[in-house]
Amino acid sequence: MKRVMVSLVMLGMASAAMASFGTSQDARQILREQRQIQEQVEDPLGKYSRFSPEATARLNAVQARIFNLLGGASTVDHLDKNQKVALFNALQEVQAILADNEDDRLVCTRGHKLGSTIKETRCATVAQRRELRDGARLYMEKPGACQLGDGSDYCGGSVIEQPGGRWTP
Repeated sequence: MKRVMVSLVMLGMASAAMASFGTSQDARQILREQRQIQEQVEDPLGKYSRFSPEATARLNAVQARIFNLLGGASTVDHLDKNQKVALFNALQEVQAILADNEDDRLVCTRGHKLGSTIKETRCATVAQRRELRDGARLYMEKPGACQLGDGSDYCGGSVIEQPGGRWTP
C-alpha cells in the first residue's frame, strides 16, 4: 500500500512538472542557463570545477541533447510530447549531476496505456525504478506452486496438501 501511495504522489509531482512545459517556457532561457553551467564547469575556479572527468563528460553529453532539442525552438511549446519528455529527462539529469543525487532524479517515459492505444507519460525516480525492477526480478525468481521433482503433477491454482504428501486441486 505504501509503495502505491508513493507512486501516486510521484506521479502527481511528475504531472505537475510535465505540465509546466505547456506554459510557454522560454527555450532561450533554458539554453542560457545550460551555457552558464558549461562556463562554470570549464572555469578552473568555477562553481562546478570539482567534477571528475567522467561527470563532466556525462554533463556535456546531456547538455548536447538539450541544445539539439531546443536548437530552433523559441519556446518549449514548439516541441512535441516526446521531445518535451526527452527535454524534461535531460534537465533532470543535469540537475542530478550538479547535485550529485542520482537516486532522486525523476525519469519519465511515454507509452501506451494498458489495453489502449492512448499514450500516457509515466514518471518515477531512479530509486523507485530500481526498486520495481528488483521486486519484479525477485518475484520471477521465487518458486511457484508447481516445482518439478516434488512428486506433484499439478501446477497453479489453489492447492491443498493431502495426507501422504500429495497435492491435489
